[in-house]
Amino acid sequence: MRFLIMVLTLLLSTAAAADYMRCGNDLVLKGDHVVEVHDKCGDPVRITRLENEFGAVVGKREVYDSAHGSRDHLVTYRDERVIRIERLR
Repeated sequence: MRFLIMVLTLLLSTAAAADYMRCGNDLVLKGDHVVEVHDKCGDPVRITRLENEFGAVVGKREVYDSAHGSRDHLVTYRDERVIRIERLR
């Protein structure tokens, strides 16, 4: 139990909300379509599907590797639109 609490605390403390994500000279903002994000940033390094209690896919999360040693970003989509951008530490 103690281990589970430590893991959850670590996971929750490793991401910070961001208003945008920079990909080269382009910016990704909330509301951008997944195709726009892929055009600006290329392919993500990891994709996770988000499912509801019935197993239906309701969204996805993608991790983008940052360039030049800056932080990676976690982008959450709902209905193919960006709803959240987080900087990973």
